[in-house]
Amino acid sequence: MDPTRDIGALLAAFRAGEPWAAEELYARFGPTIRANVRRRLPPQLRSRFDSVDFVQDVWASFLIAPSEGRAFTSPQALANFLARVAHNKVVEMSRQQLGTQKYDRSREVPAAGAEPPDRAPSPSQVVIADERWERLLQNFSGRQRVVAERLRDGYGLDDIVRLTDVSLSTVNRIVRRLKDLAGV
Repeated sequence: MDPTRDIGALLAAFRAGEPWAAEELYARFGPTIRANVRRRLPPQLRSRFDSVDFVQDVWASFLIAPSEGRAFTSPQALANFLARVAHNKVVEMSRQQLGTQKYDRSREVPAAGAEPPDRAPSPSQVVIADERWERLLQNFSGRQRVVAERLRDGYGLDDIVRLTDVSLSTVNRIVRRLKDLAGV
């Protein structure tokens, strides 16, 4: 049997429901589809999806797709078509799993009943931060200390100037000194 001439007869037998034709199509084109899937499947998805699942999806699409208007004149034309379907299946799954926030695994929430981590600092972190703050301010005068406390409380520079009667240049100097001492 000439492989370039029998594709039409093979497809006709397949459409007529001949089991041998389905087996022949699978044996002839299955490895090509699987190779295409494996070549195109991103590494992030290889541990989550088996290439055989994509191959089955390609055959399912081929089986249910209407055959009108598609005449495969050679085995290569059918192989190219199946390879393109495989490519589209892999791209579609890649977009679903990797390309949108909906499928972003880093956004997964813990199982029901599990509490999300608390964003508030732990008591020991508060004590450590207070001790470091005191070490930073140990050589500051009373007025400088007041300015630094206002900065720590979140006041803006203009508010600190207005509340403490200290010039803006003095406030900026204190900010620079704090940054130097903190290593920022």
